[in-house]
Amino acid sequence: MTLFYLLMYFIFEIRYQKKNPALRIVMCALSVVRIALCLFPQNDWTGAAPVIWGVYRNIPFSIMGLIMIILYFIERKDTAFHWMWLAITLSFGFYLPVVLWADTYSLVGMLMMPKTCMYIWIVMMGYKI
Repeated sequence: MTLFYLLMYFIFEIRYQKKNPALRIVMCALSVVRIALCLFPQNDWTGAAPVIWGVYRNIPFSIMGLIMIILYFIERKDTAFHWMWLAITLSFGFYLPVVLWADTYSLVGMLMMPKTCMYIWIVMMGYKI
């Protein structure tokens, strides 16, 4: 997911001819931090990881998502990507409750299905251009 949003940022730069070296560095740095946090053994991927580690590793990812929502919202006049900001917003709206509460309420994990549908919508918007 991290690389997906980083790729979407690069697509944004190309499509709208908006190169911002500082923002590119921020997006790449957030990606590296997110991936590094995912590699920590405290995540206990084969057991029951503490929820706080789910929060830690999703902070940089959420910041990346917020940046993407804002960028695509600003450029929403583009007919092909008009709803991209909404798809990203909904994707995070379905994902974050899973991070926070899936361990306590397992049915919350079902929100990953509509989140995946948002990703399919994002890909379909990109496929149309």
